[in-house]
Amino acid sequence: MINPVSRSIYRLSELVQNLPDADLERDWVWGSYESEGVRFAYFRTYENLRQLSIKISRSRAESGMPFSEAQSILAQYHSAYMDLQAVLLGLESRYFELPPAEGEWSVRRVLAHIVGADMGFYVAIKFALDRYHQGEDPLVDIDDETWLGIIGMEARELDAKMEEPLPGLQSFHRDLHARILTEFSLIDASEIEKASKFWEQEFYSLRFRLHRFDSHMRQHTIQIEKTIQAIGYVPNESRRLLRLIYTALAQVEGALIGTGKDYRDLLSESAARIDERTGKIGSILAH
Repeated sequence: MINPVSRSIYRLSELVQNLPDADLERDWVWGSYESEGVRFAYFRTYENLRQLSIKISRSRAESGMPFSEAQSILAQYHSAYMDLQAVLLGLESRYFELPPAEGEWSVRRVLAHIVGADMGFYVAIKFALDRYHQGEDPLVDIDDETWLGIIGMEARELDAKMEEPLPGLQSFHRDLHARILTEFSLIDASEIEKASKFWEQEFYSLRFRLHRFDSHMRQHTIQIEKTIQAIGYVPNESRRLLRLIYTALAQVEGALIGTGKDYRDLLSESAARIDERTGKIGSILAH
């Protein structure tokens, strides 16, 4: 379930992602800050999210619920995921499908590769954990039937998901991402060192595979940035600022991974503050 702060940020994003740069110069006043314009509202939101992530992390530590190693790694992966979403923000379908040159990958192909890799990492870790829990040898090959069974789809259905337009592919990836965060947040210190098998000749620990979610996604997010630059897509300043906000939101959401404490009041208070600011921006832009 999306928390209220995340919903508030997505509402803000919908409002401002297509703003011409000139609109960032419109008057917006906060306290003594009278000359920064609407642009400064982004930084107030960014600061609010940074403060919120610190409050949640401190509360976890004080409540005896510190991050496990797996949860810390997953928070890093979530930061990479949110950065990818920010890079893709507002990307039109013509840019999504267009390769920068003959024989090179379009954004679609790169994103499909990222999603496919996340599936592969997920299956390799899930298979190993299940086999360990069942007292069976985890260091065996994963056949296609087992692979699809872990994903929970038939091959035809999976192929159709991977061929969807950008919103559909992102939706599929979002569900997979949430599944990864939820299931693997339970990996404990006795499991994270365990060996697993994937395509390599060597066996690698579950810790290594968890880190691969993050590093692989960062690698190909850079590829997407290079691709969209090559085909002539230039993000406006508002989207660049939203990328900072998505980074800060990722910290908040990452701080919530694996916690059993209810932060509803704290999240709702922050969401209300962001919504109020979004409303003011909307009123300014309407005139």
